[in-house]
Amino acid sequence: MIDLVQDLIKPGPAVKLAAQIEGLVREGRIAPEALLPPVRDLARALGVSPGTAAAAYKALRLQGVVAAEGRRGTRVLPRPAAREYRDTPAPAGTTDLMVANPDPRLLPDLRRIFAGIRATSDSYGGAHVEPDLLDRMRAALQADGIDPSHLVVTSGAIATIYRALRACLAAGDKVAVEDPGFNEHHASVRAHSMVPVPVAIDDQGMLPQALSAALRGGARGVILTPRLQSPTGAALTRERAAELREVLGKHPDVVVLLDDFASLLSDVPYHDCLGKRRARWLLVRSFNKAIAPDLRVAVAAADAETSDRLAREQWLADGWVSIYLQRVAAATLASRSVESLLRRARQAYALRRSSLVQALARRGIPAQGTTGLNVWVPVPDEAAAVRGLLERGWCVRAGARYRLRSEPAIRITIAQLLPDQTERLAGDLRSVLEPGLAGRGP
Repeated sequence: MIDLVQDLIKPGPAVKLAAQIEGLVREGRIAPEALLPPVRDLARALGVSPGTAAAAYKALRLQGVVAAEGRRGTRVLPRPAAREYRDTPAPAGTTDLMVANPDPRLLPDLRRIFAGIRATSDSYGGAHVEPDLLDRMRAALQADGIDPSHLVVTSGAIATIYRALRACLAAGDKVAVEDPGFNEHHASVRAHSMVPVPVAIDDQGMLPQALSAALRGGARGVILTPRLQSPTGAALTRERAAELREVLGKHPDVVVLLDDFASLLSDVPYHDCLGKRRARWLLVRSFNKAIAPDLRVAVAAADAETSDRLAREQWLADGWVSIYLQRVAAATLASRSVESLLRRARQAYALRRSSLVQALARRGIPAQGTTGLNVWVPVPDEAAAVRGLLERGWCVRAGARYRLRSEPAIRITIAQLLPDQTERLAGDLRSVLEPGLAGRGP
């Protein structure tokens, strides 16, 4: 009897073959994006049946190692990428324009708010939501035309998008992403063994024709930042949102995930690109950029099924978001002094951003920065630009981590760029890009 059971649970030839192929991928001997041999060719070369080879490929697809692309064959997916949660600190004596931290001088002092919240704790059997927070977020969402029927309190926009991908899609699925776009979105797609499909953008967001091409090519999901897009600052206009609505309306079963992470800091309105007949969707708004990086609270609106899956997974992984933090978030929305400071922050960031874009333009350097905390500057050589600015005391970030197919650029964070620094930075960048023009002024 024992021998019989052991025979039953021994891995079959298809499982063994799948494990061997996966090992070659993991070791790098089969490169990401490589096409595997057709089933019959593989079977003939290895002396196995076509059924065994086909079963091995199916197992690899289920494990998120490969994706079937119809007549084009079976392609190896990129290996999951680790979150880029650490940066090398800016060297001493340089100005850090690399990490998009908000200006501490434009963040509210939360001591009084913390002192004023109720100190009672939720129980394990409690609702785990602060009603005042949901009421205020529901009203804001509804005012923007977003259905607030199903809300989930989460620990941040990045985590919400990451979990929504898992809740709505499967390994091997194609997901349309902005290019250039937020590196965490790209990494989240790859971490689920999904395939990021680059969609070109301009200052108004995703280009409708590029999105349409991605959807016709089989993308089953879309991640889109409606405003304050990182790294370029793109923001949907009313006209562009309508064009994207038309494109998405032809694909009602595609999952659309909107990362409206910095709605509280936005100096442009929200424009809806979802439409009314979408089966699976989500929009998330958070407090980190506007109130405090450590205030890990966000609220997501979604369809009923996505909302339920997010809530279930959060219960299993984290339980719930601290009620104390939820009360702080709600109190900031109710505070007139916080709202006054937010208005000042919006104005300050807009001035710093536009000042740098204009200073660069005067020197013949094109740049993007319609909204947000960053300016995106195309350059011929990212490494040379970053190195040249570092030699002049500026620490900026190479654009490679944000790009899939788009052209080289650097990202400059303007959140703490002071007015008297702007002209010097623009001049230094000009001297880096065109050494022969150094010292000639604008």
